[in-house]
Amino acid sequence: MSYDKNEIHISGKCERFSVITTKTGTPMIKFSVRCNREQIAVVAFNELADATRLNDVEEVTVSGAIQSTSWQAKDGSQRYGFQIIASKINDNEQEPFTPAAKPTPPPAPGNRAPVQPYTGGPF
Repeated sequence: MSYDKNEIHISGKCERFSVITTKTGTPMIKFSVRCNREQIAVVAFNELADATRLNDVEEVTVSGAIQSTSWQAKDGSQRYGFQIIASKINDNEQEPFTPAAKPTPPPAPGNRAPVQPYTGGPF
């Protein structure tokens, strides 16, 4: 039985918030969360990216998965780091937005169960 779980929750101040569209047209946001002396990179895509707008120094809580990254620096050296792929972002002033996994299609007409009237009994 495996107990591997890639899940992270972090709170801090939002820094360097930006809205981006990927080369394929996917909505994306990226920002950093300042937690004590650390800056943690965060990215979000699709509905979560569309629904999230943050201001710098705004308190934010992020949940998601951690992902390793690599890139080539301007001096040509290879650099490595980590970022959070957000699944939930809460700006601590409003309800958190969590995109639905997949919308459930409505039942086909005629396949609905009959509705029973509520009789006031216990649940």
